Amino acid sequence: MFCVKCGNEAVAEAAFCGHCGTQMSVLASAPPVGAATASSTPPPVSVMAPPANQVRPWVRYWARMFDIYVAAIVVGITVGVAAPHALDQPGSDQLFGVAVIFFWVFIESLLLSTMGTTPGKWLFKTRLVAPSGGKPSYSAAISRSFKVWWRGLGIGFPIASLITLIVAHGNLTKTGITTWDRDDGFTVVHDRIGPVRIIFAVIAFLLFFILVVIGTVGAA
Repeated sequence: MFCVKCGNEAVAEAAFCGHCGTQMSVLASAPPVGAATASSTPPPVSVMAPPANQVRPWVRYWARMFDIYVAAIVVGITVGVAAPHALDQPGSDQLFGVAVIFFWVFIESLLLSTMGTTPGKWLFKTRLVAPSGGKPSYSAAISRSFKVWWRGLGIGFPIASLITLIVAHGNLTKTGITTWDRDDGFTVVHDRIGPVRIIFAVIAFLLFFILVVIGTVGAA
């Protein structure tokens, strides 16, 4: 079976084309007219750049920040109930942020391997497609998440994170794919984000900011 959008051979059992993310319902038994047929072996996913409208570094960034902020709120409430004075020590806020980002590696991997998405990816209409065309396994998901944690987020250290984010942004805009997706053959697919989701996201980030201000004032 072949994807009629990109012309590459697709796995029949997969939900999405592993090359361009097109739904498997859009398939043909032969390559579409004009598709390359010189070789029966499709090129590896890692060398295929997505269309320009699928390269959205800022959408990916805000989707990840949404996930991390939600995780921080959940972990913060849990820590506040279990150990009310745990974050009273100097520097505890920075340590908490680093710990949450590391903690999210495992939660994200679990969500991606079981549900196929995360709250941020769902909100920003972003899908992660494994080479098989479906959800990634936990081992593949955690491998990717660790690479994002190290190469994209600089393990949560502020200066290191800024540098790695700039480098990752440059790689994505230049080549159309991040190093962690290229390594494991993942495809990131973006769908249109409607106005309702945009409004919800803006309100959510404003609430996150207000909570940070309240926490900072309360700790002063």
